Amino acid sequence: MVDEIRSFFNPKGGCYSRGIRKAIGVPEFDEFLRREAFLDEETKQRLLEEAINEMKVNTCKLAMKQLGRIRRLRNVKRWKIHRLDATSVFRKNGQEANEAWKKLVPEPSAMIVANFLYNSNTTTTTTNGFSGLRISPSQSVIARATC
Repeated sequence: MVDEIRSFFNPKGGCYSRGIRKAIGVPEFDEFLRREAFLDEETKQRLLEEAINEMKVNTCKLAMKQLGRIRRLRNVKRWKIHRLDATSVFRKNGQEANEAWKKLVPEPSAMIVANFLYNSNTTTTTTNGFSGLRISPSQSVIARATC
């Protein structure tokens, strides 16, 4: 993770308010990355731990903010919110992971989008257990093409 963040670090300074440099982790590691070459191991380790903790706090804040937005859309705007859980994909490897991803993310997503686009309230359970939209063959082609 540190090496990935290091690849976005600009030692000459720069703005952390736009683009990839705004991403969680980059601003939090600024002090560590600027000073690491000049520090003893103990101080370097302390700064690294501080950066990691700050990143965790900011990640939590972002998650809470996003949850607030989702709840607002659901409760105030009355949007129907769909949850896709791809956790099991990350427990698999290779082709098995690819198949699980396809089954858990793009297929249900296409059904949700098709439901939205065609404003249908008719649902059925698909072969993968997803309760989705019953769509015509021509709409099915559109749904498959989106993924």
